[in-house]
Order: sequence, then structure tokens, then C-alpha cells
Amino acid sequence: MIVNEISLWGAALVAIIVVIAMIALAFVDRKMLRRMLVIFAATLAQMAVVGAVVLLAFKTFAWWAYLLWYLLILFLSICWVLYPINMMWKRALIPVSAAMLVGSIVVGGSTILCLPMNVYLTVYSVLMACLTASMIQILMNFLRSQHGSPKNPEASKLEISWRESVLPQIRSMAQPLVMVMPMLYAGMLVGGISAQAGLLIIFLLIGASFVANVLAGVIALSMIHKGQKA
Repeated sequence: MIVNEISLWGAALVAIIVVIAMIALAFVDRKMLRRMLVIFAATLAQMAVVGAVVLLAFKTFAWWAYLLWYLLILFLSICWVLYPINMMWKRALIPVSAAMLVGSIVVGGSTILCLPMNVYLTVYSVLMACLTASMIQILMNFLRSQHGSPKNPEASKLEISWRESVLPQIRSMAQPLVMVMPMLYAGMLVGGISAQAGLLIIFLLIGASFVANVLAGVIALSMIHKGQKA
């Protein structure tokens, strides 16, 4: 077990470094320290819930435990997408929820079809992390496009938002995938999957992630525009 190989001295050293960093930050900016502590506490609470669900899934191997994990990750992803745009969360709640639901079905379905169920927890979470980062960027681009003047006044509002919100994210979509997928590929190799099979799985998951990102962006922007017209 890799847990038995973790050095207690190394863990203690990391804890000491964190404490020293907090003390240094207290001298520099106490207000920032308070914000950091709130974020740290929220992260710990989130990880406690996630860890409990993961432990439950691995102990039971029941379908309802995997369904609970699916819903938990979906809920957390929706919350993280809405967090940077808290000024417009009321009109973005339903569009973002619908977009993330469709995206989660695409990436979750591809995970179940491509891989065995015992790796579903990890791979689904990785793909949802990419989708969450993509949706945040799409909505931030959308907000910026609303304040800017369109280059083509004759184009429709939806077309302008598509160009200025979704297309830039599609061009830069390879960035989170390039950072995340090699780690997932390394995990597959460590888990005993052959290099050829792992590479094929990565290509399939990248394709599924691309489709999920585009669909989620289109659904969210379309629903937001319909809400603005109503």
C-alpha cells in the first residue's frame, strides 16, 4: 500500500511550511490571510464530503454510490461555475445547471463505455474538472462581450456571443486537456494498462470532453439569451 510508504517526517515538514507561510502572510496582509483561511476551510469541508462519498463507493461498489458520486461532482461543478459570476447567478443558475448536466452526461457516459467501473470515479472527476474550467472561461468571455461593442452591428446577439465567448475557449481548450490528460495517462500506465490502450482511451476521452465543452457552452448561452428576451 502506498499509504504505508508516506513519510511522517515529510508530512510534518509540509505542515510546518504551511504554518510558516500563514504566519508570514499575517505580517504582510491580515485581510488576505482571513480570506485564505476561509477558502482553506471550504476546501477541507469539500474534501471531507468527497472523501466520504469515495470511501462509500469503494466499500459498497453499489450503483447508488456511483450515482451519488455523479450527482456530487455535478453539484460542485455547477457551484464552481457560478462562483465567479455571483452578480448574475439568478439568471445563470438554470442555464448553467442544464449545460453542466448535458456535459456531465457526455463525459460520464464516455467514461462508463470506455473504461471499467472501478476507474469511473477518477476519470469522470478529471473530465468534469476540464468542463468546469471551460464553462467558467466561456461565461467570463460572455460577460466581457456584453460590455464591449460588437464589431459587426448587423450580426445577431447570439452569433456575437458565440464568436466572442465560445470560439476563444475552443481555441484554448487544449490547454487544460494538455495539463490534465498526461497525468491521467500516467495513472493508467501505473495501473497496468498498456501504452497503446491508454493512448487510445485518452484520445476517446479528449473527443468526448471536446463535445461536452461545446454543447455546454452552446446550451448555456442560448438559454441566457432566451432569458434576456423574456
